[in-house]
Formats: sequence, C-alpha cells, structure tokens
Amino acid sequence: MLSSFGKEKKAAMQNYKAFVDGVDSETLENPAKDIVGGFILGDSDFVNWVKETFLSKRDDEDEIPQLKRLKPRVSVGAIVQAVCASFGSSEKQIREKGRKGNKVKDIAIYLARDLSRLSCKELGHFFGGISGAAITVRYTHV
Repeated sequence: MLSSFGKEKKAAMQNYKAFVDGVDSETLENPAKDIVGGFILGDSDFVNWVKETFLSKRDDEDEIPQLKRLKPRVSVGAIVQAVCASFGSSEKQIREKGRKGNKVKDIAIYLARDLSRLSCKELGHFFGGISGAAITVRYTHV
C-alpha cells in the first residue's frame, strides 16, 4: 500500500502521512455502522447472497449465535400450510386448543419453533392460546 504514495520508502511515508493528516475526520463515516450480523459488510444484495450461499446451510448456531439472527425466517403461516398439505389436515385442526395427541399439530409446533424464530409465548398464542411451556413440552416430545 505504501508503494501507492511513492517509489522511495521515506518519500512514500511522508506522502502517506500528509494524506492521512489531510483527511477531515468529521466528514468520514464509520463503515462499521453498516455491518450486518457482526461480520458482513456490503449492500443488501451482497448480504442476501452471503446469507443464501453460506449461512442458510450451516447448522452450528450454538457455536456462532449470529447465525440464528442471519438465517432467513419462515412464517408460521407458511409452516402450517406446508404441514397441512403434507398430512392432509386443515389449519383449524392444527390451531385449535385442547386436542391432545394431535401429531400434526406437534410437528407444526416443532418446525415453527426451529424455523420461525418466534418465542414460545408467541407460538403459543398462534397455536390456540396455549402456554409457552406447552410449546416446549410438545417440541421436546417430537
């Protein structure tokens, strides 16, 4: 990099110092303010490309917590629709409260907890007003 400021080392160092001293630090923007997830710097297209190409396939979220925030979210509605289509069930059967032994609902809860990144309380509200603890129990059961 120093070679960009001159051929001789001493002159290059002087030119570099003059360059750095000539920069108005008040007009500079901090590039760190645009960092996404603690380690991706670029425009939204680049960030999305990194997410899709590298991050969506990784499963080591426990070791790298930033991955959880960066992975794409799946809506609970889309999860329920996919489960309904796969098992020939209705959304009403999955979302209604009080049906014990409802395997299809348990599968939808399991997938929603893993993919939607909503809290157990929010998922409980979606799945018929059950408690967050009930979501955890059903998740563990599957």
